[in-house]
Amino acid sequence: MKKFILLLLILSFANAFSQEYHFDYLIKYKYQSKQKKEKQTENFEFLSIINSKDYSYKINFRSESRDTMTATITDLRNDLQHYFNVMNTKSPLGKLNFDYKYSKRIPSAKKQLEDESKRRFFRSEFTEKQNDQFSQYIIKEYSNEKMKKPKVSAEVIFADFQDDLSFIGLQLLFDYYEIYNKVKFEKNYIVKSASAKSENLEIVLSLETIEPQNIDIKINPDQLKFQN
Repeated sequence: MKKFILLLLILSFANAFSQEYHFDYLIKYKYQSKQKKEKQTENFEFLSIINSKDYSYKINFRSESRDTMTATITDLRNDLQHYFNVMNTKSPLGKLNFDYKYSKRIPSAKKQLEDESKRRFFRSEFTEKQNDQFSQYIIKEYSNEKMKKPKVSAEVIFADFQDDLSFIGLQLLFDYYEIYNKVKFEKNYIVKSASAKSENLEIVLSLETIEPQNIDIKINPDQLKFQN
């Protein structure tokens, strides 16, 4: 009996330090930024895999070269980042597509998010319904809680969706991870397209791909390799 209890304790301890993640959507956005003063235009593609029920983590991809891609799981709940080589990005993806490399601790992440939350102020306003599927909003960000003069103003077209994925596009548009705590809607949306303007920057965002996924990634304690 004692051996059985000891085994349960060992298994519980191992599971406590296992990192498990589930992902159910792949999303790709086209992103264009224009610097007005510098007259510079840049174009990007942002590819993410997310869990529509848990916003505390997601996978972002990065092309290292024409033939090499890496992926990073950012886990804000546990203050961790996990780095992978990606075998390929053909859909549907699976855990075998991700070759674990190493992890990093990000101990100051929660404090940084708490501090940032205190200085980010938003207001959203519904403006019109475009046929039965699309809704237009004006979303503004302000410098302080008085919310008098916006520093960023965005026109956003949302599409109705079965899950609420609005936060992904808004994160890119306003460069703010926890915007889902500041801008909320009564319906489930995904950002179809958007444009944002500030004093020296214009951003244009458009949805390129949305695909359902069913990916589970688990990193066991004996696999974890930490780098400073």
